[in-house]
Amino acid sequence: MRQDEIWNQDAAQRYDTPGTGMFAPDVLRPTVDFLAALAGDGPALEFAIGTGRVAVPLSERGVPVSGIELSRPMIEQLRAKADAATIPVTAGDMASATAPGTFALVYLVYNTISNLLTQREQVACFRNAARHLRPGGRFVIEVR
Repeated sequence: MRQDEIWNQDAAQRYDTPGTGMFAPDVLRPTVDFLAALAGDGPALEFAIGTGRVAVPLSERGVPVSGIELSRPMIEQLRAKADAATIPVTAGDMASATAPGTFALVYLVYNTISNLLTQREQVACFRNAARHLRPGGRFVIEVR
C-alpha cells in the first residue's frame, strides 16, 4: 500500500484527537518547548507536517513554521487550523520535495521517519533535510 493511500481523506479526518494521546498537553508541550528552543529566532521546517499537531502550537509560540506533506487531505485538515500565509506547506514527499528558504531547524516527529520504508528513502530524507538547513542548523527526528 502506498503512503498516499494510507493517509487518505478518512485517515485525515480521524487523525486529530485534541487533548488525548499524542495531542495531550503533557505530550505536546515538551515537544514544542524543545523545538522552539532549538529553532531560536530562526524558521523551522516540519517534514510530514500532517494536520499541524506540532506546527500550529510552534507557530503560535512565534516560530515561523513551514511544512512538507505528501497527503493533500492532511493539508486540508491543517488549513482548518492555519492558513497558507501562517504555515506554508509544500505538497510532496519529505525525501525529495523542496520548500522555499533555508531553516534553522528541520524536524520530523512521532515516528514519521518510518513512513519511509527503505533505507534508500530514509537517506534521501536526511539529504533533503541537509539541503534545507542553513549553516549551524539542526535536524531532529523523534522515534519512540
